[in-house]
Amino acid sequence: MRYAFLIGSLLLGVSGWAQDRNSSQWQARFRDRPATVSGGLEIGIPVGSFADTWGREIVGLSANAALPMRLLPFDLGFDFSWGRMGGDSRVVAVDEEFLAVTSGDLKVKSNVYGYHALARLKPFAGKVSPYIEGLAGLRQYTTLSELRVEGVDSPVRSDRKENGFVGSAGWAVGLHVAPTRTFFVEGRVERLNTGRVSYVDPTTIRINPDGEVVYETRSTETRLVNVHLGIGLRF
Repeated sequence: MRYAFLIGSLLLGVSGWAQDRNSSQWQARFRDRPATVSGGLEIGIPVGSFADTWGREIVGLSANAALPMRLLPFDLGFDFSWGRMGGDSRVVAVDEEFLAVTSGDLKVKSNVYGYHALARLKPFAGKVSPYIEGLAGLRQYTTLSELRVEGVDSPVRSDRKENGFVGSAGWAVGLHVAPTRTFFVEGRVERLNTGRVSYVDPTTIRINPDGEVVYETRSTETRLVNVHLGIGLRF
């Protein structure tokens, strides 16, 4: 909550300052700021109780898009992320009437997804553009099993074992470095705080020869620091 309060205070302060500026001068400075779209590699580092119970980095991808507010140095947008926590796979027996095969490949995957609205303070839009963000949204911890057999394109059987959502909020700092007018490289660090959520511990997943999936769950807060490195476009 303190991060949300600080970010909110910062936004209100800058807005008030903007109102005191000469309107034409302010508009001339910010009306041509570009929209951005970017994506890249993201590594999540658990902290707090999440580090104690899980303690492994989460490797995945993330992407964000932001549109400028033409009269203020803010961008509003959305950030999406995906990370792989782990899983297991095994060849299991298949007994289905409509299939001639007697075995298939059963895979169990535990993933985490992030869905966050963002408010980005970016006062500079040149070749080097630092920024700070406030983030608020949801994180989804889900475990899915899929059975695939030879000769069939789609999964024969798909089953969501666990699926938990939890509120998430935090902040990020980042930097855009643009060697050209439209292309940039992005580096950013996020700190996200969440409530308590139940999730599958992928290290406990076991698949029996008959296709039964067994696992253990954990229930903790899932605070983490995300480190992102990607590329993007300006419009």
